[in-house]
Amino acid sequence: MRVLLLLFLPLLTGCSTISYYAQAARGQAEFICKRQPIEVVLADSEQPETLKVRLRLVKELRKFAATELDLKPGDSYVHYVKLDRPMALWVVSATPEFSLELKSWWYPFVGRFEGRGFFTKHQAEHLAKELRGQGYDVVTSGAPAYSTLGWFADPVLSTFINFSDADLAELIFHELAHQRLYVPDDTAFNESFATATAQAATSKWLTARGDDGACKLYADSVRRLYRITRMFRITRHNLRALYSNPPNEINALRRSKADIYKELRAELKILQNEPGFSGVKGWLRRPMNNASLGSVAIYHRHVPAFRNLFEICEHNFPDYFIAVEQLGKLPHAERHRALDLLRLPAP
Repeated sequence: MRVLLLLFLPLLTGCSTISYYAQAARGQAEFICKRQPIEVVLADSEQPETLKVRLRLVKELRKFAATELDLKPGDSYVHYVKLDRPMALWVVSATPEFSLELKSWWYPFVGRFEGRGFFTKHQAEHLAKELRGQGYDVVTSGAPAYSTLGWFADPVLSTFINFSDADLAELIFHELAHQRLYVPDDTAFNESFATATAQAATSKWLTARGDDGACKLYADSVRRLYRITRMFRITRHNLRALYSNPPNEINALRRSKADIYKELRAELKILQNEPGFSGVKGWLRRPMNNASLGSVAIYHRHVPAFRNLFEICEHNFPDYFIAVEQLGKLPHAERHRALDLLRLPAP
């Protein structure tokens, strides 16, 4: 989500809106004040070697993104920021009780986005409580990173620097993909594009490293993620069918909804016992409702389509980006019809 400059605040009306952008400006200002050039950190004898190893890896990833992936890092990821919290920000997502449509908020220059990000957890929880009081399904998710879409030089954060090599690469390539292309008012397009691009980029980087074991582990993790998101997609399909033809009595509708989520939880509990799926326990600890499914769907809904487009472009990133840019120029409905036609079966 693009964070906005304080100078835009006079254009906005309403106390809650001004308060929201004020906290966004304070949060971005914190990053600017705390950032240190990576080269300075690397030259500091008092900094731990473990941190320096990770920052050298970031430098390698930046170079690979620019020279091999046709991504444009610009001034992003040349600074390091140590935060005293586990997440960069917290995002609130919400849907009506009997709908899969995520509530969206309007942002200058970005358009509508299906989430409200806060730099402090208690502010996110305050909005979440308010929305629950209005009858919404709500989920609050921590985000270790976010993109300012080039408005600021995005720094490396302590919230993600210790990710595994593959996860760190995927995160940086994901955020750089947002800087490469962003279509206003189409979160599912933007996030699915960034997810698919990051997966393809990470696979290419691991291959270039010559680490066959790491390549296999990463490919396996992508397949596992697909299995989980496919289960969520089936659940969303069942919920959509229920909401489009609901029983007359609201309590019966709530029971049917609860039964669908109960079935999903039962399937995930079975899945967590399979080799490599221990991470499913994290999903089971989270609330499961329309909002939580929706917040996952926007990142993965069109990933198969973008994967297929990458295949059509013969794994050539410049050609792929040109093709994606053409999709982005289409009217919204036509763009999504094209994505539906591009869908590729599971890996």
